[in-house]
Amino acid sequence: MEITTTGITLENMGVLDLSGKKSSDLSGISLIQNIGVILAPHSLTDALLHIPQRNIGTTVMLPDTQAKIKILSGQLTLSGEVFANNSGSSDEILVIVGQVIITSPIEKVGYNEVIVAGQLIAHKKNEAALTSALSRMSGQIAYYNADTPRLFMGSDKFSKEFFELVEDKMAMIIVGNCEIESDVEISLIKQKISEVVLIGELSAPKALLPLLQMLTVTKLGKISVRDDAFPNVP
Repeated sequence: MEITTTGITLENMGVLDLSGKKSSDLSGISLIQNIGVILAPHSLTDALLHIPQRNIGTTVMLPDTQAKIKILSGQLTLSGEVFANNSGSSDEILVIVGQVIITSPIEKVGYNEVIVAGQLIAHKKNEAALTSALSRMSGQIAYYNADTPRLFMGSDKFSKEFFELVEDKMAMIIVGNCEIESDVEISLIKQKISEVVLIGELSAPKALLPLLQMLTVTKLGKISVRDDAFPNVP
């Protein structure tokens, strides 16, 4: 259906943050489109319902509160200390939007509420802390087991030479679209990869598929295969 607009159009944003806004602040908006996540207080529910919207990923309604709302968005690598909120107040709210990697233990949660919209990746040891901390989750949580995983975000190609430079077995966290090249042998994957957490797509030669499926402990995406020449099987 054709939408005719005469007012302001809010468009093409990963995150539209309307926290702290009033209904009157939205009076001149005639269209909201192409937004990944809308963050808005519950008091704006009626106002948002009266604004035409299209191509919206998700809308997260926030509590109506005078407390500070801290918003972290994007592709982030964070320490577990972020949850402690040592410099803030216990009535504050933490909102995490996007793809977030937690790299160290969560010892303390110093927020009244923790809301996540997106994909959260953390060590398996943090599962209990996250389960108790999260008041709302819109997306997925993926856990890894290794103490020092390697993180690859965006696009990468992994060749035989790359894996040969890896001294110890590594856990790979892949966020994006990556490729294992055709010169990589099954024996090399067995020697160099302990586990894979995949958020996105991993392309690999067909002969590597069963092994990669076994090594992938969390798959939020897909492993695609290519009809390359089969690697040598030892």
